[in-house]
Amino acid sequence: MAIIYIFLKALLDPIIPILLFIGLAFFISFRMTRKKSVWLLFLLPFFMLYGVSISPVSNKLCYFLEKNYFLNTMDNVSKLDIVVVLGGGISENKYLKETMPSQRTASRIIHAVQVFRKSGANYLVCVGKGVGKLSEADIMGCAVERLGVPRDKIKLDSDSRNTREHAIELDKMFRNKNIRIGLVTSAYHMKRSEREFRKYFQNVNPLPSDYLYSTSTVPLVFSFVPNSGSFYKTSVAFHEIIGIIWYRVKNT
Repeated sequence: MAIIYIFLKALLDPIIPILLFIGLAFFISFRMTRKKSVWLLFLLPFFMLYGVSISPVSNKLCYFLEKNYFLNTMDNVSKLDIVVVLGGGISENKYLKETMPSQRTASRIIHAVQVFRKSGANYLVCVGKGVGKLSEADIMGCAVERLGVPRDKIKLDSDSRNTREHAIELDKMFRNKNIRIGLVTSAYHMKRSEREFRKYFQNVNPLPSDYLYSTSTVPLVFSFVPNSGSFYKTSVAFHEIIGIIWYRVKNT
C-alpha cells in the first residue's frame, strides 16, 4: 500500500501534467504531419524537462557542488574569531507586518547562531543587501538578536549585492587578515563563497547550513519519476554552476 501511495502522490506533481501535455501535442503533430522538424519542437522540450525533473540528474548536480563539504562539522568551531552568515533571500508579504527571512536564509541563520554560541566568536556578521525594501543583513540582524545574540556582537554588511562583494566588504570591515572565520551559507553555494573569501583571508572555515543532495529512501524506479522538487534542485544547481563559471571567467 505504501508504494501505491507514493506512486499516486507522484502523479499529482505539476510536472506530470506538463509532460503529458507536451507528449499529447507531439502525438497530434505526428498524426498530422510527417515533418521531423515539427516533431523535434515537441520532443526536445519533453526530454529536456523530463531530464531536469528526475532525481538522478538533480542529485548528481548537487553532489558536484556539495561533495567537498559532506565531512564539514562543528567539531572544530571552538577556535573562531568571527562567524559570517550570507543572506539567501527574504520574504516580503503585503499581508504581514514585517519582512521575514526566506526559508534558505532562516536555515543559515539558525546554523550561524549555533556556530557562534559554540565557538565563542567575537562577532556574528550578517551579510547581504538583497533586492527588497529592507536589506537582508538588517532582517538577519533582527533575527539573530531575537535568537539571543547580544546586539553589540552583531555586525551588518547591508551594501554587498553578491558573493564577490560579500568578501570585498568583509575585507574592508576587518583589517586583520589572519582572523579565523566561520563561513556559513548553503552547501551548494559554499564552493564559490569559500573561493572568494580566501582571496582576502587566510583562515576560512566552511560551515554549510543545509544540503540539496540527499540519499533517496524510495525504490529506485520512483527516482526516475519526474517531480517539481528535483526540478527545483536542478534549477538552483544550474544557477550556481553558471555563477562559478562566470566568476572564473571574470578573473581571467
